[in-house]
Amino acid sequence: MEKPSDIAKVLDMVSETAQAIRRLEKDAMEALHGQGDTDSHRAMMLEKCELLADLPEHAEPYLKGDDAVTDSLRQGLKGFARRADMALNLESIFFMSALLYPDDYQDGEPNDLERFLARYEAK
Repeated sequence: MEKPSDIAKVLDMVSETAQAIRRLEKDAMEALHGQGDTDSHRAMMLEKCELLADLPEHAEPYLKGDDAVTDSLRQGLKGFARRADMALNLESIFFMSALLYPDDYQDGEPNDLERFLARYEAK
């Protein structure tokens, strides 16, 4: 396959994951604050982390090059997965919830995954 289409597939996958995570987070907050359902909130935070943890594995078939863009994508996705795995191993709902959000995050801003994606989509 041609490299640009492979990178495009990875970017599409990351975009879909970012959108799925936003939906999960919204639903998790509704479950927790709207319904007091801590079990559903926890399950959705676990799913969020699993989506992030699986990104490198799903992207790897399309990241065959050794150029700077491919390597940067690969390393970035591994970083998201590493943090998600850490949150899962710690079983920390707070850590799971805070993944992708810097301390100074303001509602409506892009999260870390969306900012990561935007760096590549701008090229």
